[in-house]
Amino acid sequence: MRVVALGAALAGGVCLVAHLFLDVDVLSWLGLGLLGVAAAAVGAGLVRARWLAVVTATGAIALAWAVLELAHDLAPDRAVEAAVGGLASLCVAVAMLRRPDPAGQAGRPGNHRS
Repeated sequence: MRVVALGAALAGGVCLVAHLFLDVDVLSWLGLGLLGVAAAAVGAGLVRARWLAVVTATGAIALAWAVLELAHDLAPDRAVEAAVGGLASLCVAVAMLRRPDPAGQAGRPGNHRS
């Protein structure tokens, strides 16, 4: 699930940043759709139960959409989408550069999956 989220976020971020420089509206829709997939994958990865994964994935998409619509009211659409795309790409870069935990757990009691 992590690979899907990272891949979708990176591809969506690149599409949104490219939309700032290229006048192709498909890039905006594709980028926002891929970021929606990434948000859903991250939301679904937070829980183990399948029905709860669907609920959290839907909630993650709704929250991301609400924040994006608020940002669209505050600034031009292309600038907001480019900023969101750059932030998504930066988050992927940070996630890829983090060292993995050698024990496979975060080291916080009660927060691991067995």
